[in-house]
Amino acid sequence: MDTLDEELAALRRESDRVAESLLAMEDHPGHRLLRGAVLTGASARRWEAANAGMVRLWEWFDAYRAVLRRASDTRDPAELGRLLRGEAVVLPGASARTLTGPVAERVTVRALVARMKSEYARVTAVLAEAHEAWARRLEVLDPLAGQVAGIDSPAAERLHAEVARAHARAVADPLTPDPAVADLVARVAAVSALHRTFSSRVAALSRLVAEVESVRARAAEVRVEVVAKIVGDHPPVPTEDVAGALDGLRGRFPDVAESDVAAVETAVGAAAARAREVLAHLTGSLDRRAELRGRLDAYRAKAAGRGFAEDAELLVLHRQARDVLFGAPCDLGAGTVAVLRYQRAVLARTEAR
Repeated sequence: MDTLDEELAALRRESDRVAESLLAMEDHPGHRLLRGAVLTGASARRWEAANAGMVRLWEWFDAYRAVLRRASDTRDPAELGRLLRGEAVVLPGASARTLTGPVAERVTVRALVARMKSEYARVTAVLAEAHEAWARRLEVLDPLAGQVAGIDSPAAERLHAEVARAHARAVADPLTPDPAVADLVARVAAVSALHRTFSSRVAALSRLVAEVESVRARAAEVRVEVVAKIVGDHPPVPTEDVAGALDGLRGRFPDVAESDVAAVETAVGAAAARAREVLAHLTGSLDRRAELRGRLDAYRAKAAGRGFAEDAELLVLHRQARDVLFGAPCDLGAGTVAVLRYQRAVLARTEAR
């Protein structure tokens, strides 16, 4: 009898622990989430099964406690042994079909506890998974609303509505991953970053536009001189309206997209590169003429220093080169040939000695 009494005491203690676990299950945040939401998809299906499991657990627990009460009330050792060790628990709603009809399923107290543990683990796994998935989703979604708040643009309004819909999906079906969230996060980040950096990017564009206009003005001045002094097809000074593009971008803000800003940045950058290229080409023509003039003077000095200042052929070659280089407009190709001819003639005389 002492052994049976000890078993009964142990089962009572276990019953108290089971009761605490079932109450904790009822108060689980995942349970509060699922029972309070209008669920859809996989979450609806899995919650239906988990909720049925919770109902079973309470029914089984009632049957378990009923057997323990009967065991506590009996004074018959044989009856106590049957209740504690025999198939004394009738499972509510469970039956096995026999030849003569359904028969209620009976199990031992220990077998019932094992079933309850298994069912409890299955149910609480769903509750925990739902709560963790929901919390992770909201951890991502909640900051998004703050990122687009205060941005007065149609794009931001659309994103705000998308965030609200994603939040609703997280509540309605937390157990199904939402592939749209990653793209939504990226688009919100892009819009937020664009509006946060728009002023600094426009300021940088303004400086570059000013540089473009300055380089173009200088190129226009140089081109007038080059056209007058140098023979050839000289590139025109670019005239793309980059200032107008920037003004248009400013005027559309805040209803602008990253692609709009990037397009203006690309256009202004290309205009700056082209303006510098044209200026370099034009100044290069003048620099080339100056270099040829300097070389002609250097070889004339060399000829004079070696005693060929009055050499008739050299005088003719020098005059021909000088006429080309100091004439207007100057043919740089012809000037290059004339200087080379004079240079070779000087070297032929000075290096022969």
